[in-house]
Amino acid sequence: MYYNEYLNLKSDLEKGYKTAKDYEKSLQKLINKIIVDIQKRNIEGDVQKVISIIDNVKTIEVPLEIKKRFDNILLNESEIAERKTILKSKARVLYCVVTTLCNVKCIMCRIIKNQWELPEHAIDEIVELMPYLETVKWQGGEVFLYKRFEELMDHAGRNNVCQEIVTNGLLLNENIITKLVKYNVDLYISVEGITKEIYESVRIGGKFETLINNLNILKRIRSEFFGNFTNLGLNVLVMKKNIEQIEFFPEFAREYGFTKLCVNAFGPDFISDENIFHYNKNIEFERKITDIKGKLAAKCKNFGIELFDCLPCFNSESECITVSDNVVSNGANETKNSQIENISENRLLCHIPWQKIFIDSDGTINPECFCDRNKSAGNIDRDKLPDVWNGKVMQEYRKVISDNSYHSRCAKNCITGITHSKSLKNIINPNLFWWSNNL
Repeated sequence: MYYNEYLNLKSDLEKGYKTAKDYEKSLQKLINKIIVDIQKRNIEGDVQKVISIIDNVKTIEVPLEIKKRFDNILLNESEIAERKTILKSKARVLYCVVTTLCNVKCIMCRIIKNQWELPEHAIDEIVELMPYLETVKWQGGEVFLYKRFEELMDHAGRNNVCQEIVTNGLLLNENIITKLVKYNVDLYISVEGITKEIYESVRIGGKFETLINNLNILKRIRSEFFGNFTNLGLNVLVMKKNIEQIEFFPEFAREYGFTKLCVNAFGPDFISDENIFHYNKNIEFERKITDIKGKLAAKCKNFGIELFDCLPCFNSESECITVSDNVVSNGANETKNSQIENISENRLLCHIPWQKIFIDSDGTINPECFCDRNKSAGNIDRDKLPDVWNGKVMQEYRKVISDNSYHSRCAKNCITGITHSKSLKNIINPNLFWWSNNL
């Protein structure tokens, strides 16, 4: 098994068949392969194989800088396989709103009505988690307004944690951008207009010239770094104001070096004339959206840009591309059926309560944003993360999922399959283990 591959690598190094650098590269690939295999087996519900692989690889000697993360993954996957409700392993994924403060007042955003910031005491707790975390997603408000955000970003960067940041891009500067690229941060910039008039009418107080200047700086600095893995995503919310520009966003994305284009629609909770998906729509609107979707798909394919199309389909449901948490699936019905019918005694509906913590914009803590917010697992303003991690609510989530009695606790979209299964139990990332950025 994998341990024999490891021994062969060590032997090649000792005999001089491999240089130290080549050995480290090969070991990195082997560890990635091991983790991906273990996670896939757990997703499939192959408990015995999970335990067998973990027993086989747990004595592999990994570099000190990733040892805590590697050991935590093995422990966590074994606890998932064994359906533990009280965990010795630590969270592997953190989604964290750091502030509700923002430098612009967007016409579609209500977050600034609730003024909140991540409390000081939580910084130390998050920093302590860094050696174990695989992924952290920073959100706002505007993250760069949080007074200790660069400190958090630096800690994550030094621990080679995969970071994702959502920002309006207006506060970027050379120093911040250099760090973003150095740390291989996945950066998502929200833009609703590709002209000054439309952009500034949506993002009140924002300057289109500042955005363009910062995008040019970002493009230049990214081009100067060799071998960076940074994903640069362009987030677009479609509304009445910008619908005539949407088909031209692929050209905008290509011009400024974006690798992803994420096009989103309003939900029914936003009551406004701008919400053309739920108010004042008609057959002409549906035809227009269908036409736009086709143009976006063709252009992004031609430009080599990854498209995440979250716009609704008004034709055959089976032809739709549905997206949840950056995962693309063809056919909502297929997603729903495969998720529900394949849940067996050994296959869990969801792995999130074993792996993830979400800190919301009011301090409440849950496994994920779509979990029950009326009965949160805790609040970062008064609770400590380690206490919440094995608290009563987190244990309850783990128990009802393990017992297949999740109907009593979990969100309807997750139970029915509307939430894609990969959002519920897939954190596989082949670039998690850059313990040396020079490999």
